[in-house]
Amino acid sequence: MRYFLLEQDKGYTDIPVPLGWYEILAPGKAMESLKKLPRRTIFKIKTGENTVFLDFMTDPVVMVSEKVKECLELYEPNIPFKEIVLLDRRKKMSRGYFVPFLTELNCLAEESEYTNWNYDLKKAVLDGSKLKDKAVFTVKGPQKLNIAVRLDAAESLLRRGVKGLMFKEMEVKT
Repeated sequence: MRYFLLEQDKGYTDIPVPLGWYEILAPGKAMESLKKLPRRTIFKIKTGENTVFLDFMTDPVVMVSEKVKECLELYEPNIPFKEIVLLDRRKKMSRGYFVPFLTELNCLAEESEYTNWNYDLKKAVLDGSKLKDKAVFTVKGPQKLNIAVRLDAAESLLRRGVKGLMFKEMEVKT
């Protein structure tokens, strides 16, 4: 089976900018902080002239649109989510997003390579025997949160025309 890392498309530069998120989320421990928040939380944002609300964003935490949430739930129906409302009060504009709390798999093979200080993956090689046929999960290892999707889930996201997502194929060692 083929797997891909989900990444935010950095080609989009005019995206919502969260304001004061460090007051809500502890820097470096954002996901832990989110678990303690209510089911729905408001993040104040600043938007530009032509702001694009992507379907997949990673700052300050991984957030997905309703379209992506529904797609992920088709493949992993028991994913817990918390709702984040992005609000620009000045422009009277808001958008709803969801933070997925995905299963973390310890599935990296020895051939994987890390960037400096183990922050991210330079080369991701998955141990196929540890994947448990999961369609969507986070990869345990680097400090940066890396989300992996199976080929069928990736294709499903593409068919829905999601905006702001990039896929980077990973090697799977059998």
